[in-house]
Amino acid sequence: MAQDMRRDAARAVLRGLAGAVALTLAGVVILAALVVWARLSDKALIMLNQALKIAAIGLGALLAVRPGGRRGLALGGCVGLIYIALGYALTGLSGLALVTARMLAIEMAMGLILGAMFGALTANLPARARAR
Repeated sequence: MAQDMRRDAARAVLRGLAGAVALTLAGVVILAALVVWARLSDKALIMLNQALKIAAIGLGALLAVRPGGRRGLALGGCVGLIYIALGYALTGLSGLALVTARMLAIEMAMGLILGAMFGALTANLPARARAR
């Protein structure tokens, strides 16, 4: 019984991460096009990148928890934290980013808090009626 609950939670988090990563990949393509064609400034790019992270965490929490779901705070928080950690791990592997420990801690706290918030909000949305 407990093992089934852990497996379901892991699947939910993976489902949320998959949605967040998919949105991020699509958003990065759009941002790259905007940089080339609209000649975005560095400040604008940083703001749009942060907005993309927030949207991706929100979508990930929505897909992990689903409206009317349970454990929204925990599942959403896990999605947000793992999403940020995964992003920084991949960025670190590329060797292109200069990341301080303070910046990483702030971003991970942001991911955890936003994910938990979006997860709790999603859990409190009314569940859709299922067809029989």
